[in-house]
Amino acid sequence: MIRVFFLFVIFHGFQFLNAQSCYGNHPIYYTKMKVYIYQNMSSESAIKGEIPSGESVKVIDSFFGDYGYWKICFGGISGWVKKSLLSYRKTTTPTTDRSNSDVEPEVGFEPFLGQTTNTVNFRKGPSSDHGKISVLSAGANVYVYSKNTINSYYKAIDVGTNQIGWVHKNYVVYVQPIEINENGAFQSTGYISSYDSEITVNNKSSYTIKLVVEEETFELNPHSIKNIKVKPGRKYYIASAPGVIPASGYQSFESNNGYEWEFWVQTTR
Repeated sequence: MIRVFFLFVIFHGFQFLNAQSCYGNHPIYYTKMKVYIYQNMSSESAIKGEIPSGESVKVIDSFFGDYGYWKICFGGISGWVKKSLLSYRKTTTPTTDRSNSDVEPEVGFEPFLGQTTNTVNFRKGPSSDHGKISVLSAGANVYVYSKNTINSYYKAIDVGTNQIGWVHKNYVVYVQPIEINENGAFQSTGYISSYDSEITVNNKSSYTIKLVVEEETFELNPHSIKNIKVKPGRKYYIASAPGVIPASGYQSFESNNGYEWEFWVQTTR
């Protein structure tokens, strides 16, 4: 009986300490969309709860950010969420014209090649309120970031023009998955004094290219070199050029480390 009581005291104390972790001076972040709270650092683990879009959460532990998850507390529930779905500033949805909004909704990353079934508007944001970038003709190839949508719109790259925008899912059919390089394509160049990772990008092609590193997009002119900085962590990347199916993968960027990456297009005759 004494052992049972002793174990109960320990377990009860553990629960108390776990609850206490939700209190204190923790950094505040905001959800970009509806977010699930997972039991562990995996979307395959049990879901403990969900957080509506635009809500504030306390980040208890960001040490495991390299794996794409942060430990948070919301409404007394602590667990793990995808860090890419959190923002340090609160996103707002304007009630009027949203064509100039600088808020970029996050849809995740599980890309596939799609094709338009009809003539369709390619927009600056995920609604008909956003301005048109162009009009895609039937049969146009689009690189779609994910099967997840915002207001039934896919975030996509028009392969023909290399423009990034949004297209209504009703006008896109699935063609094939996009190959993902899980090992990354950036070569480490060793230690640097800056905490942020620094990347030297060398565009050896005759194309104007885009390099997407999660929420950031960098553009390089033909035959040019550019130095960019990114926050450390495991991030997805997309390298794209007009008329070329984008290359995709994941890269673990370490703090105080430099990297280099080259873009070139191999042509066949």
